[in-house]
Amino acid sequence: MAIVLYVGGSKDGDKGLVPHGFSKSRADTDTGPEIYTERFMELQGLGKVRVMALESMHDEVVQQRAAQHYR
Repeated sequence: MAIVLYVGGSKDGDKGLVPHGFSKSRADTDTGPEIYTERFMELQGLGKVRVMALESMHDEVVQQRAAQHYR
């Protein structure tokens, strides 16, 4: 298990447990399903982090949003 930060969608800013090896998760919301995919990215001052981000989000946006949650 690993603790990851969710970026985007209804889970934005939440931290949760994701089993090692899982690369996708799904959240069913009132507005429909949200698909989160695993991403590893370099954040300035933190190093490499693992996040679960909405599948449709661009990497640059994910980096900016993730950095805001780590401040």
